[in-house]
Amino acid sequence: MSEKLPIIDCRTFDAFCCGHLAGASSIPAAEMPARMHELPKTTQPVALCGDAASLRAAREFLARKGYQVAGQTEWTPQLAAGLQAQGLLESGEASPRLWRPAPLIARFVDEIAPTHGVIPGQGLDIGCGSGRDMTYLAIHGWEMTGIDASAEALQRAQALAVSQGVVIRTECRDLETGADPFADVAAASVDLVCVARYLHRPLFPWMQRLLKPGGVVIYQTFMQGCEHSVVGRPRNPNFLLRPGELAEHFAGAEILLDEVEILADGRPVSAFICRWRG
Repeated sequence: MSEKLPIIDCRTFDAFCCGHLAGASSIPAAEMPARMHELPKTTQPVALCGDAASLRAAREFLARKGYQVAGQTEWTPQLAAGLQAQGLLESGEASPRLWRPAPLIARFVDEIAPTHGVIPGQGLDIGCGSGRDMTYLAIHGWEMTGIDASAEALQRAQALAVSQGVVIRTECRDLETGADPFADVAAASVDLVCVARYLHRPLFPWMQRLLKPGGVVIYQTFMQGCEHSVVGRPRNPNFLLRPGELAEHFAGAEILLDEVEILADGRPVSAFICRWRG
């Protein structure tokens, strides 16, 4: 089994804790459908380790989702003994992270924030989904709150944060009622607002009300041109940004980044970061 491949131990978590291949991550086969957000990108080949039944279930599920399983190892007492003799047997709950945040979030943490002296504070993830971005920001010191209309997605977000040893807050709210969904949040109380793959234009003025002077906006979502890609969606103009539109909505802000990125499937997305002047 190649050490360069992410290794997924697809046995039960209890079995993983009792002993596993060094460097493996635990995602039991039975839990994979609910934990898709914890897997690497489909372009990343993976290796599996597990008993015969869990290997079969995991391999079949991953194949349906477009993953390449490039190696597998069946867990047996003999394997465990051999790994122990080689110093390659680990035990305990520690499970390396396989998932990654949106590239723009990683770029903000690694490059933009240090360059511009952005200090972690109170952050709000609007339309947070399963919570990878806000969990990653929480790992790097941000006190994150995620808002989404899906209670199921928020449960996954909380579980992800727990697995990474960080605390997040989540709130289930309908963001598209026509009223300010942040009416109970104090003005100028948020240091960071991030949005990924979600666009509801009436939210822009309410987002601005929440931002402290010097607060940061990170916005990445689909742009016009997606309707002409191979994927062909989204095609509704209500869900597609126009070129330069975010700079217009946040006129007067200090623009730290305003680019168009192209996804692997050919769809253009915004890569926009600004600092609100208030």
